[in-house]
Amino acid sequence: MRTILFLIVLGAIFTVQAQNSEGAAVIPDGQTVVADSAYYKNIEITSLEIPASVEAFGNNVVDHCFKLTHLNVHADNPHFKSIDGVVYTKDGKTLVLCPPGKTGEFVVPAHATVIAPYAFRTCKKITSIVLPEGIQEIPDGAFVGCWGLEKINLPQGLKRIGKRAFDGTIVQKMNMPTTMELIDDEAFINTSLVEVNLRVTEPFELGEDVFSEIHVTRLNVPSAGLSKFKKHPKWGKFGRITPTRSYWTVELP
Repeated sequence: MRTILFLIVLGAIFTVQAQNSEGAAVIPDGQTVVADSAYYKNIEITSLEIPASVEAFGNNVVDHCFKLTHLNVHADNPHFKSIDGVVYTKDGKTLVLCPPGKTGEFVVPAHATVIAPYAFRTCKKITSIVLPEGIQEIPDGAFVGCWGLEKINLPQGLKRIGKRAFDGTIVQKMNMPTTMELIDDEAFINTSLVEVNLRVTEPFELGEDVFSEIHVTRLNVPSAGLSKFKKHPKWGKFGRITPTRSYWTVELP
């Protein structure tokens, strides 16, 4: 099953080849699992060659590898492939891992409808993310540690934002689609968020401590839903709840 690809195989033997003088590293052919923290905080690695034998990635594999711009999967690998240095499942539907050295705007291709948990962790040089239609979930920790991320679109059809999904980002304004059903625990903890714009009149589910500075963040909702949000035990904690079409509100798509 597809989910197995993201698990660590207990009892496997892991060997990692050091990078050469140019910063390129090669995982030995025959290795099936890239171990937890295999290249964690390696500040010199610029590319990683992934052989056909790799079946799974552990946790924190390339976190804080800020010069790493390309993860290159061998064409014969039956489980994964790489596009522009980013790892996807072989069918292209799941974005598995983005190297932390990517910079500027990152456009998730239309064929990718799933983002793996922590896929963009510590990609601090990415400033904006463009998500395609078809993304229904931003998973746990998806953009945690993306300290330069200041802009992202949330497409219509999105239903869930996972735990700590935006922890540490500098996104200031967020437009929520009408399809949202849940924002999970600490999704926007440690962010620069100052304005949340909604287009629904009925409150949807919030986890615990979703917004770290809820007392200074403005919540804009349609006039017909103002009283419901103000009386809600969690949404009502916003310091300012005002009509969506107030003059300061960013334009909604």
